[in-house]
Amino acid sequence: MKEAWIIANPGSGNNQGEAIASELKAHLAPHFDEVTAHYTKEAHDGTKFAKAASEAHVHSLFVVGGDGTIHEAINGLGGADYRPTVGFLPGGTNNTFAKLFNMPMDMQQAIESLDLEHTAELEIGKCNDSYFFYYASFGKLIEATTGTSSEEKSKWGPLAYLHSILHALPNDESRKIRVTTDNGDYEEDASLVYCMLTNKIGNLTIGNETGSLQDGKMHIVIAKSEMTSTKLSALFDLAVGNLENNEDVTLITCSEATIEASDGDTVEIDLDGNVEEALPIQLTLLPDHIEYYLPKQVNEEVASE
Repeated sequence: MKEAWIIANPGSGNNQGEAIASELKAHLAPHFDEVTAHYTKEAHDGTKFAKAASEAHVHSLFVVGGDGTIHEAINGLGGADYRPTVGFLPGGTNNTFAKLFNMPMDMQQAIESLDLEHTAELEIGKCNDSYFFYYASFGKLIEATTGTSSEEKSKWGPLAYLHSILHALPNDESRKIRVTTDNGDYEEDASLVYCMLTNKIGNLTIGNETGSLQDGKMHIVIAKSEMTSTKLSALFDLAVGNLENNEDVTLITCSEATIEASDGDTVEIDLDGNVEEALPIQLTLLPDHIEYYLPKQVNEEVASE
């Protein structure tokens, strides 16, 4: 039997998650023998449902929600012997994952753009015992964004993150860290560390290399100083494509890395906006780990390349 599950956050799409899941279910019904919707109610429900889908050898899994819901689902699938083919539909505040793949932000368009005939392979990262689809990071500025409340995000959208970052800038601090990778090491002060599966932040590119979520590399960005002026300088260089020449920033490209605090302190790690691990950490890139359905317009772009 060809079975599909839907994992939906009821709060998606301005609390329209259940209605969206019903519409998606109707859209999928002609293509599957059975379609079942599962709604998240508590933290980590998405992980539990995704893990159960793997264990049940469900053919396809469709995730309706924001980055947090997608992150949970990937943690339920990561490392499993069997993993369903996954469809992602944006329904959160920022929808970083959807933006990385140029997916439609309108839910109706996202459902209609699902192409069940074409798939691609998604790289993910592993951080100790957890998984991430975009980044692993730490620093005061990261703590500010993860500390942004759901109420603030609902009210202000992406501006809520900007407010938190600006408030945290004067209180930033640095610590000595040790980074060991398969392409060079680093031991110096750092106020912020970003390890990303792409070399893009939004539409901005870090360094000279062309990056994607499928390039087989992790991109580590280390900001050395906690001073506000150096952070603003780094942001300017990022905007103009000159970050690799900023003396207060170190860039490392690798496929695996170990990061630890030289003083042995416990430092919390943010994975895709969720605090789940702490230094020391072992980071590993898992290539072609999850098969996912390409949105129609993305499939057309891939076919034209």
